[in-house]
Amino acid sequence: MRMTHAIAAVAALLLVGCAEMRQSRSASEETLVTASATVESVDQATRQVTLRDDVEGSVFTVTAGPEVRNLAQVSAGDHVQIDYYRSLAVAMADPADSGEPLAAAAGARAPEGAMPGGAAVASTSMVVTLINYNANTGIASFRTPDGLTRQTAVRPDLRTFAQSLSPGARVLVSVTEAVAVTVTPVPAG
Repeated sequence: MRMTHAIAAVAALLLVGCAEMRQSRSASEETLVTASATVESVDQATRQVTLRDDVEGSVFTVTAGPEVRNLAQVSAGDHVQIDYYRSLAVAMADPADSGEPLAAAAGARAPEGAMPGGAAVASTSMVVTLINYNANTGIASFRTPDGLTRQTAVRPDLRTFAQSLSPGARVLVSVTEAVAVTVTPVPAG
């Protein structure tokens, strides 16, 4: 049920969040963000890892949870890279689609003895129904498959699209998110 609420919030944004759609029946958007840092120190007892952002130079500490395998392999100077991918797709729903949310998730982590690392992916789709869009306030209301009513503020540059939808419009929203973390040892030398 909690996942449905999170997806409902994303659905609200997607419902009105594709300015390119205007009069189109579908749209999609992809984002890939990569961040990297260098390990400053590792406290094996507390599992705290201090990192320096490779771009900004800021220093921050994270705690490696028990699911992080092989922390003993990490040392100062190692390189950490995080890749985050997000794909959003919105389309007018098929009238025969029940609208029930569908979700799938998978994950993997480094084998014993290797450098820590891992990946996870989650994908969810659902049909939301537009209740109304108020052009004066820029607020769109919609209903999720479990009957909850949600609202979202529509950015000014997206209001033309929101106005093109009629109350009762059923919109299929698909969200895929993935994250991968790799740790590369400091080069010998």
